Amino acid sequence: TLRKWWTDGRPDLRTFVAPLGRLVDYFASTTADLTLLLATLSIMTGAFVITGIPTKVGVVLIEAAGVNLVVMVLVAFLFGVLLGTGLPPAPTYILTALVIAPPMIKTGIDPWVVHFFSFFLAVWGELTPPTSVVAAVTAKIAEAPFLGTLMRAILLCVSLFTLMAGVFVRPELVLEPGAAQLGAMALILTATIGLTFSIQACFSDGRTLDLTLRLALAAVALVVLFSPSELIAALAGIPVLGMVAYWLLRQQRRRPSPAAEAAV
Repeated sequence: TLRKWWTDGRPDLRTFVAPLGRLVDYFASTTADLTLLLATLSIMTGAFVITGIPTKVGVVLIEAAGVNLVVMVLVAFLFGVLLGTGLPPAPTYILTALVIAPPMIKTGIDPWVVHFFSFFLAVWGELTPPTSVVAAVTAKIAEAPFLGTLMRAILLCVSLFTLMAGVFVRPELVLEPGAAQLGAMALILTATIGLTFSIQACFSDGRTLDLTLRLALAAVALVVLFSPSELIAALAGIPVLGMVAYWLLRQQRRRPSPAAEAAV
């Protein structure tokens, strides 16, 4: 306020300058981070241009496409992971798309599929071991081990892997808005739920039986995800949903009744 800017009938310069100082400090810190990011991106881009990595990776991708589409996707995935170990998601997406998009599009893959794959891959790069900044910050705040936090974060982000595979198996997820998109989304969601429950849920007190059920659930969920036939994928989704329903009923039975909780 104006009253705070005056002391003994004279203007108080410190009160007036303090907000400007905070503004300059905030602008400098923000600009410094952005400058470092752009400088890193320029260095990486220059290194790629000088060494010819994009051309070499493109040749490898085209050769891999002659073997199998899966091999081509795996090569692109490894390239994105390599970038993700040292760059934030945005530069990782830009560089990954620039390198892998041309050869993939030449082999007949839709550009939307390639770019969504690059986007999901860039998001996954934020968790790429062993330089995950997200896991490091989270572990520091929670005062927890870094590796344990990183592994837990990877398990929680299993949906990224199903999405990366899903855009290739069911491209209608990103190409055909409407009922076709909803059907593909339902199948990928079912596969994601099945894989998540196979990793984190407990279906039996017996260790051997529990492990067997979880492996079976993971196998059926992979059928839902990778089966080219929508009918087979939908039929395979029935036991997945059945296992999830069984787990929910089991948890409901194990929960103490309100009367027992009141007695305690």
